[in-house]
Amino acid sequence: MKTSTSLLLFAAAIIPAALIQVGCSKNDSVASQAEQGVNTATSSATAAVSDSWDSVKDFTYDRRVEFTDGFNRMTARMDDQTRDLKARGGKMTDAAAKDRDDAMNSLAEARANLKTSLSDLGNATADTWTDAKEKVRQSWVKVTAAFDKATSSAAPAVASNL
Repeated sequence: MKTSTSLLLFAAAIIPAALIQVGCSKNDSVASQAEQGVNTATSSATAAVSDSWDSVKDFTYDRRVEFTDGFNRMTARMDDQTRDLKARGGKMTDAAAKDRDDAMNSLAEARANLKTSLSDLGNATADTWTDAKEKVRQSWVKVTAAFDKATSSAAPAVASNL
């Protein structure tokens, strides 16, 4: 009888402790997952900031590979956003649809000019690097302006999808 009472008291003390331990390890796992999410978001934000014109504008000819890599990431992100923009549907008036089509055509033209500028930059020498990079900058400004215009022209479609 004394043994069964002792066993019951022992079990009563051990079971809550075990449950607390399991709960803590679960919370630690959740905390670990949250920390991983924060680290991933921080890495993405750092990459986005490092992939901007300001981060590559002063690169010299000696750093042309780094410039190209950073700029390729910038243009890939813009291309992804452009595909998302094209995929947006919705009901538009004929005038709004024409404005959107015109804006998308301007964006495509600006992107084609940027591609040409990037090709020229790839063929640049140390002597022509600065001028070729300036042409890329000007093309990039036109692409971002055309994208902003296309985004604003797509606003009615976005609003109708909400």
